[in-house]
Amino acid sequence: MQVGRYQVIDVIGAGANSKVVRAHDPMIGRIVAIKLFSPALAQGAGRDRFLQEARVVGQLSHPCVVTLHDMGIDEPTQTPYLVMEFMEGQPLDKILAKGSIPLPRACAWTGEIASALHVAHRRGVIHGDIKPANILILDDGRVKLTDFGMARLASHDKKDTPLLGTPAYWCPEQILGRPQDARSDIFSLGVVLYEMATGKRPFDSDSLQGICTRVLSSKPLPVSQVNPSVPTAFDAIVAKTLEKDPAHRHQSADLLATELYPLARRKIAPPVPQHTSFRERATRLLRSA
Repeated sequence: MQVGRYQVIDVIGAGANSKVVRAHDPMIGRIVAIKLFSPALAQGAGRDRFLQEARVVGQLSHPCVVTLHDMGIDEPTQTPYLVMEFMEGQPLDKILAKGSIPLPRACAWTGEIASALHVAHRRGVIHGDIKPANILILDDGRVKLTDFGMARLASHDKKDTPLLGTPAYWCPEQILGRPQDARSDIFSLGVVLYEMATGKRPFDSDSLQGICTRVLSSKPLPVSQVNPSVPTAFDAIVAKTLEKDPAHRHQSADLLATELYPLARRKIAPPVPQHTSFRERATRLLRSA
């Protein structure tokens, strides 16, 4: 199979609206990842919108954003496609399947993603589908945000599917059908951060209705109550990202990153057994400071 000038090697992932293949670029001699969309996306005015939005995404430049090399519409099949850098690593959702992540690492990764979002938001680009599956942890420990703007691209000409993405990471305004902005991405990133620190989703439920109800009306337990090794100061940061009203969240992703980076470098004191004396507890805490 061939897409444009690219020779497809194999399929590495598939979703409801697209699939990702690994391919070879014979002109440059490198391996790339290609995201293939439904041909319906290229029909009528959708063709121009796809190309325009892909150009905007392609102009983003940040070390934590997957680089977009090329884009086009395969003429024989009328399949729109995006050509991206291919990297070895694991999506965050597979890592989270093994449990929570140490807080300094979770804060470092989230801070990097927030920094990347800030750059995109300043250019008017909203990700719209922040979730662990769209965060790639490379083999060398670096973090990359994938599928920038892809949820919005996939939503064109689909008025019957106003809600896209994974329900557990939806923000309240998305569920209510209200306009989304940079603070919507911050809410979804807060859900991911909560899950990294605790190993649990803050608004999980067995049904779509249950998830939506929790997102709209419930307040999750503070992170430190779910994971006692986390300092209580961290609770306020996460709680602010998960505010129902966007006006009460961090007003930019950069502000969130600024709060997280100190914790990414901080050595967290281990819990002190409560059966020890006050003098012993104080000594341990002073040594770990």
